[in-house]
Amino acid sequence: MKILILEDDRHLLDLLTRNMQMYGECYSTDNGADALRAFEEAMINNAPFDIALLDVMLPGMSGYEVLEYIRQMEAQWKKDGLRGAKIIMVTALNSSKNIIQAFRENCEGYLTKPYTTEELNTLLKGLGIVPQREYSSTYHNLNARSHSL
Repeated sequence: MKILILEDDRHLLDLLTRNMQMYGECYSTDNGADALRAFEEAMINNAPFDIALLDVMLPGMSGYEVLEYIRQMEAQWKKDGLRGAKIIMVTALNSSKNIIQAFRENCEGYLTKPYTTEELNTLLKGLGIVPQREYSSTYHNLNARSHSL
């Protein structure tokens, strides 16, 4: 399983990446441009992401914008609907307005910070996502790549 994680808080990004490694291969970044670039490359290489966890409040491009662009790419590549990535918004925004907006943009889950590992795992299980391994150190820091791509 291929997982994209977008979180601008370095500490939370590291924690979320460690938590998600039991579910599959993680690709993590702290900005929307790198996340979209990775998502598009995965589509081009016919190896799309299965899951994306997106923070909402980000510098530059919001998680809602990233979600919208991801859904547009999936439609363009005919990987939308049930064939698309399961997207979970992970954010401190807990108002009904924000939650409704996320689901209107077609996310599958919404997790409010602060959250526990148990809450994350319960949400994933509810979406039919189960751990694939005990633990793996396989992850890719997309921020190590050049931002001029």
